[in-house]
Amino acid sequence: MNKQFILMKLKLVLLLGALFFLSACNKWLDVELADKVTQEKLFSTPQGYQEALAGVYSQMADSSLYGKKLSMEVMDLMGDYYGTNNVAARYAKLRAYDYKDAGSQVIIAKIWNQLYSAIGGANNIIEWANKDVNVLSPDLKNQILGEAYALRAYLHCDLMRMFCPDVVASPKASGIPYNLVFGVSLPPIYTVEENVQLVIDDLKAAEKYLANDPITKVKPYEMVNKNEADKYVARFNLYGVKALLARVSLMRGDKNNAIKYAKEVVESQRFRLLDFASVDKSEKEIDMLFSDEHIFSLRNKKLSDFTTEIHYSHTDDKGTTTLAFLPFANVAQLYEANNDDIRYIKWFSTTDGSFIKYKVDNKDKFFPKMPMIKLSEMYLILAECYLGKDDQQAQSYINQLRDHRIRNNAHWSYLTMEYIMRESQREFLGEGQLWYAMKRWIQGMPNIIFVFPMPLKEIETGNRN
Repeated sequence: MNKQFILMKLKLVLLLGALFFLSACNKWLDVELADKVTQEKLFSTPQGYQEALAGVYSQMADSSLYGKKLSMEVMDLMGDYYGTNNVAARYAKLRAYDYKDAGSQVIIAKIWNQLYSAIGGANNIIEWANKDVNVLSPDLKNQILGEAYALRAYLHCDLMRMFCPDVVASPKASGIPYNLVFGVSLPPIYTVEENVQLVIDDLKAAEKYLANDPITKVKPYEMVNKNEADKYVARFNLYGVKALLARVSLMRGDKNNAIKYAKEVVESQRFRLLDFASVDKSEKEIDMLFSDEHIFSLRNKKLSDFTTEIHYSHTDDKGTTTLAFLPFANVAQLYEANNDDIRYIKWFSTTDGSFIKYKVDNKDKFFPKMPMIKLSEMYLILAECYLGKDDQQAQSYINQLRDHRIRNNAHWSYLTMEYIMRESQREFLGEGQLWYAMKRWIQGMPNIIFVFPMPLKEIETGNRN
């Protein structure tokens, strides 16, 4: 069954849920009965479960979410990668953190709706898998549930990072709805610290279900065929769960657990930092995205189109040229014009400076993927958590990372938080992670910069006052 068709059906299910409040009761019962039959058919085979899960991944990889909006577009704009002078007018208000602007509110509301729609898909899978008695084998059931719980956690976590104040600074502040069930019921709003705990609860459940994940028996980076490796990393796996636990633990100020989970990922030896040999190759062979570091990523063959839309100038049929909507700013300064830094000389064209990280056409060997969690983040987490606690360890982790980014790297013998922040800036271009980290680093900044407002429609229909 086609994945897009499955995704369409899942979206229809969620839309029908919203229409409940607008439809007469007898009409709703007719629709509910028809929809129940459709879902029963979908979840009557193992393939149906897998395709429903693929539908959630596909929705997340779409340009409306992590394929563009929550990676190289909106979130990198908020992370200040694009400067202020050359940003297209359509982004000016958002770039100025003007969330009251009507255009900004439309963008923010769409992100909110799309994320909760994907959560609905994950919840539906969880509901059907939990009541299943004879369709799924025990191993497949655990795999399906593990991935679905992990996805629900990831999606809520990013909603929280966008729409909630910092949990360390404001643990009792009002947070977001955490949707634990599929259907039309309106989930309550929890405090920020309750939101964090719910994310962790889902991740602990996922960790239990994925205890025997197939990735525990292989090393994806050893696979010559990286499309084969994607079967393990282009989906939520056990180490993706542990990596997200490290990210969330650091976010809540729990550095001990952040260290614990990040080390479990690093020491699992399922992933490896960049081997320079993988980028010293022709365009058809180069590993531009450092695939061996991907712990969890999303496949989308249109990533090149998405980066073209926002990072490149356009000339229409009449010969009129429109400048790039979001050109990167101060790249040479960011990388200290260091031609030994692989990120600087590979992610940006050496001829015209254009951003080519997602432009290389070699999908036969390296299918286009958006990194969601990378091994490099674990090294940065470890450096940040050890800083001030064991500075030698902190230096060791940051130097190990830089050894796999910069040829002839001179080790830092002194480390500050500013150095770690700068290295993070260099690491996550086009991936949408920096604004979230800035929110954690820059304590005392007003919420008007680091907290998206809840959409007005959600406030009105949900009585959220």
